[in-house]
Amino acid sequence: MSASAVTTSKHSIDNPPSHSAPIPQPSLRRLAVRGSIWTLGGYGTSQVLRLGSHLVLAWLLAPEIFGLMALVKVVQQGLNMFSDVGIKPAIIQNARGAEPAFLNTAWTIQVIRGVALWAASCVLAWPFAAMFARNDPAAWQLLYLLPVVGFGAVLNGFNSTALATLNKDLRLGRITMLEISSQIVSLTVMVAWALVSPTVWAMVAGGLVASVYRLIASHRLVPGTRVWFGWDRSCAGEMIRFGQWVFLSTAFTFLALNLDKMILGNVLTLADLGLYGIALVFTRVALHVTQRLGGTVLYPVYAKHHREPARMMSVALKAREVVLWIGVSVSICLAVGSPLFFETLWDQRYHAAGSIAQWMSLYIWAMIVMLTMDRIPLAMGNPRALFVANVLQTAGIAFAMGGYLLGGLPGFVVGLAIGPVIAHGYMVRHIPAQRRAMLMQGVCFTVGGLVYAIPAVLLVNLVSAGGNAWLWPVAVAGLAGGPLALAAWIVRKRVWGGKKATASIPPVAVVGGAGT
Repeated sequence: MSASAVTTSKHSIDNPPSHSAPIPQPSLRRLAVRGSIWTLGGYGTSQVLRLGSHLVLAWLLAPEIFGLMALVKVVQQGLNMFSDVGIKPAIIQNARGAEPAFLNTAWTIQVIRGVALWAASCVLAWPFAAMFARNDPAAWQLLYLLPVVGFGAVLNGFNSTALATLNKDLRLGRITMLEISSQIVSLTVMVAWALVSPTVWAMVAGGLVASVYRLIASHRLVPGTRVWFGWDRSCAGEMIRFGQWVFLSTAFTFLALNLDKMILGNVLTLADLGLYGIALVFTRVALHVTQRLGGTVLYPVYAKHHREPARMMSVALKAREVVLWIGVSVSICLAVGSPLFFETLWDQRYHAAGSIAQWMSLYIWAMIVMLTMDRIPLAMGNPRALFVANVLQTAGIAFAMGGYLLGGLPGFVVGLAIGPVIAHGYMVRHIPAQRRAMLMQGVCFTVGGLVYAIPAVLLVNLVSAGGNAWLWPVAVAGLAGGPLALAAWIVRKRVWGGKKATASIPPVAVVGGAGT
């Protein structure tokens, strides 16, 4: 073979034709926009189903049951997050994430982890039951609830890695449909069981049946793909190196998101804790939208540009702007409309959750500001920065405890918001570029949101205290609907603003809304 032939052959290997690239730029843009639509549409549907089920279950079940399940979820989420080794992020971020050896190794680790989680649930059942029963004897039910609910971790461990592979390729339609259908299965079982036997087991059964459904469906998402037990030392090593900081980060994320319920579970009755949990579920709508967009759409796009920090940050700023518009409008809507929502649609036993939800919107917004940028260091291969930020956020629980001593439950919620603010400040210092722009973006949205929300909430509360049956809904609709309409118009302009709006924007920026 001639030298020129060897050179040509080598060049073709090192520099394959552009058509062989995994996702060309225009395709990435279309996939990102399509993924955003699926994520938002799927999440909207999911929240309608979730709130609808809570409305039905609230009429069938007592607040104490919601408080009891809040404690069960705290323990289960703790076990899940304290054992998170970053399998899904590793599959998305790693260049070998599509190789059978890598996927089989990841699935094997996932299965082992699921069995270990169930064993831990059984071991921890008695000490946790004893700890919370000191405040409310009904918490002794955790002794048998935790092992039963914990078996769901075994089922989840056998889920196919196709869930991560589809996310990596931004093919989110099938994942969204799986999530919605599994939720429908869960809700159907819960409501049917509660109609026959209104006990905590209705909620337990719904979760387990949904896990079985999700397990079976996940292995049919991508026809022709199959994972099985396997072990590749090099693949396992790459996952462990990547996952060590993810493990530490998610452990502290759990503490940041659940220490509030663990602390309040020792000072409130199960009924009051149930009201707090219901308010938290309602207000976390905005937070979950942000998390979904960040984890399923923005992170895969960022990861594809981790070698180009300046380009990635340009994309991130535009993406974050659109997500912040959505987040601030929904947060204002929650703050203004929560009391009306609970007093109109919920059983009288749950009306107090409305005022709790108003205060909770402050904490939710602080979390949104932080979570709209936490995927950036992870995409850059720097999970350590995310870990430290989560540690700082967790340490902020001290402000919540001080707030509780000064102002009761409202003071506790306001104190919770300080932790994410501190974490946001730290994370800004550890992004590769555009630090000042990223900081000012968060500050401007926060100040603007507060300037509008505080007078709006005071006015709505004044109207509701006046007892006018028709003026209250009108005031809520006007004051909450305005920001939502403005955000919808801006998002539409950024994402579908036409050629003039997108001409100077890198194609991938459309994931966050190509803007002028």
